[in-house]
Amino acid sequence: MKTEKAGKGLPGLNGAARQAIRHCVLFEGIGDCDLTDLLGTLAEQRRVYARDEAVLHQGDRITRMGLLLSGSARIERYDYWGSRHIVNAILPGDIFGESYAAAPQSVLGVSVIANEPASVLFLNLPGLLQAGTAAGPVHATLIRNLVALLASRNVMLNEKLTYVTQHTLRDKLLAYLSAESLRRRSDVFDIPFDRQQLADFLNADRSALSNELSKLRKEGILDCRKNHFRLRTERTSHP
Repeated sequence: MKTEKAGKGLPGLNGAARQAIRHCVLFEGIGDCDLTDLLGTLAEQRRVYARDEAVLHQGDRITRMGLLLSGSARIERYDYWGSRHIVNAILPGDIFGESYAAAPQSVLGVSVIANEPASVLFLNLPGLLQAGTAAGPVHATLIRNLVALLASRNVMLNEKLTYVTQHTLRDKLLAYLSAESLRRRSDVFDIPFDRQQLADFLNADRSALSNELSKLRKEGILDCRKNHFRLRTERTSHP
């Protein structure tokens, strides 16, 4: 893991990292000049992680939230018996750890693991919360964005509950893929999981998931290769 101190203006960030920051929901509605000043105040460290390296550890306490600048990561947890459950994927521009950072007395119930080499910018959440609306309209916008982020996280968890509570694996898959298609506004899309990760996300066995995908392909309901999917409108009936 490589660590760099984050300074005012964040020198050294490449175009992709700057784009990830610019498209982060936390900074929506904030101009470039104000954003540079904010990052100079809130940004604490920039770290680079290797594939499968832990960004956050289940069981820790944190006071900072992360912003993924590049690469990808996953939120996962292990139960008492060692079974892995994937909660969600993290892509460039996504914020993570904000709920736990806002409640520093809470113990992390999940880990964040890099799927590939990933760069993360850590932000000082207590500093943001203490500034509040008294710090001016820019901080007021930040607070509103943070509330919206927390609300969207709740929506995401409710959506996952919809997937995993379906009666069959087939229904779990179709519910998840249908939601992804609607979210992307396209019947052709990539998902942020490989086969094992998708199985863990849906609380399913990998072999059973692969078999179900094979059946769905044969029935003409979808095409897929690795994490690339295409949903079809012509569906063949099944028993």
